[in-house]
Amino acid sequence: MKTFIFAAVAMLLLFSCKKKHTPTPLSSGLFGSWEVRRVYNGNILPADSIHKPGNGDIVRLNADSTYIKYTNGVPSSNGVFHTRINLMSMTQMANERLYFDNDTSFTYLVLQNGDKLTLKPLFPDIPTTDYQKVQNLNFEL
Repeated sequence: MKTFIFAAVAMLLLFSCKKKHTPTPLSSGLFGSWEVRRVYNGNILPADSIHKPGNGDIVRLNADSTYIKYTNGVPSSNGVFHTRINLMSMTQMANERLYFDNDTSFTYLVLQNGDKLTLKPLFPDIPTTDYQKVQNLNFEL
């Protein structure tokens, strides 16, 4: 009987253990200037819109975790940002989340593909924003 219990516990432990996967943060790819190209899928203003290159609506994410937002090429706000890797327990899929000004109650899901960046709020009423990487600006706030 002891052998059976030992074997059952050993099998349980063997099959319940799995390698812990630690995803590599994607944050360094976020550094730089990103210009708005599209705003969509929100139930709260602004309405869906497409923005042409050179529109001046830019967010610059710096390596020191500071950011500057520009509206029509004019600095409109600044502060700090940080990212966190979120590991979904059921699927074991990792995603990166972006927070501005240490506000962890409002977060964006980060989707990056080369020089395109999508910030998707986890609140469905807030619109998703697509950005295009642009050359760093020399403006300061």
